[in-house]
Amino acid sequence: MPTVGLKLSSWNYKRTLKNSIREKNGALLITRKSEPRVPPNASFIDGVACKDCIIDAITGVSIRVYLPEICRGFNRAGSKAFSWLPESASTADESSDFQLDLRSFFEATEDKSTTSNSSCDDDRSEDFLQSNGAYYPQRAGHKKLPAIIQFHAGAFVNGSKDAPSNDLFCRRIAKACRSVVITVGYRLAPEHKFPSARDDGLATLRWLARQANLAIFSSSDCSRKSSSGLIDSFANMLSDPWITAHVDYSRCVVMGVGAGGTIAEQVTRVAMNMCLELEPLQISAQVLVCPLFSGVTPLPSEILLSDAYFIDRDTLALIWRLVLPEGENRLDHPAVDPLLPSEVPALKQMPSTLVVSAELDMLRDRAAAYVDALQRNNVDASILTYRAAVHGFVTLECLMNTRAAQACIEDIAIWFERHVKHVEHDWN
Repeated sequence: MPTVGLKLSSWNYKRTLKNSIREKNGALLITRKSEPRVPPNASFIDGVACKDCIIDAITGVSIRVYLPEICRGFNRAGSKAFSWLPESASTADESSDFQLDLRSFFEATEDKSTTSNSSCDDDRSEDFLQSNGAYYPQRAGHKKLPAIIQFHAGAFVNGSKDAPSNDLFCRRIAKACRSVVITVGYRLAPEHKFPSARDDGLATLRWLARQANLAIFSSSDCSRKSSSGLIDSFANMLSDPWITAHVDYSRCVVMGVGAGGTIAEQVTRVAMNMCLELEPLQISAQVLVCPLFSGVTPLPSEILLSDAYFIDRDTLALIWRLVLPEGENRLDHPAVDPLLPSEVPALKQMPSTLVVSAELDMLRDRAAAYVDALQRNNVDASILTYRAAVHGFVTLECLMNTRAAQACIEDIAIWFERHVKHVEHDWN
């Protein structure tokens, strides 16, 4: 049962959002309060390092890259992938015995890896330049990890890639999934309406693909044989060392929370038709946490929970007014409803999908309908619905340390291991 504090937080969130919006000359404008930001730290803090990159100077779109320390080929003594998680089993509708057994397997494997590598930790540390604690890969042949392109929550109009809640979520995902997390600082509505946020996500994928091609170019025989060294230096200057050293471009996952889940689905949908343009990058899966979907005909949960926590019927209608271009404020828009007849054929191309839902979220039936549509189109899709949880519970600051939020991270990691296979690369 939701606490009084949660009810107050929900009421305050809705009130603040509505009070921040005003209309001028027929257009909706928003006034945002300054929010705390977490600065990047390129040294490994609690097993994760992070740094910021600007990928488009014109639009101002930037990313933050989170790198788990496992990328160095070893963990600190006693480090475990799930060490931050509670010992209790998950609250999701999955087999708890399977989850605990799988977690024990991961931890046992890491313990053996730590033991076997303990004698060579000092030697390997010499392969990395530590300047003021900042991590910098110095040589070729590093450990390759999957990449997760993540989109933050905030109803399309608030939030940021470096907000405290999103920063903590990305750190947890990087550690639990043993992956490089790239969170996108996309442009916000109503200043930048649809499809701006989606296009920023696609720009991030293109940037990531260019990183792969620059890495190939800089390591090719023709660049190494350049007498002046100009070509090699130019390629290295443009490529990001963390991305080049550690990202496995064949295992990229698109992830989002709340409005970020909607953006993630839109990005994946378009990206699946951009295979040649994005080579060698491949989208192997998507993870959508409480995505914002709607439709013309209300579903049972949208009627039963029309006054739900954080996102209710009126708030959602206001959000779509802020996001959609003028003259397109309707519920039969592809950005709103991914199950429109015109959009269904694209579902056949979608990758393996995990959707996270909450029992007290008015959009839970939308999430279930989306998964059902994917399954009917022969896509490997699953849904996890958390009991007594509310919309966006995974990244709400007042709920991030609850059992449900922490168990959700663990469940995502378990699903990740089963659908985004970890291929161990040897050190060269």
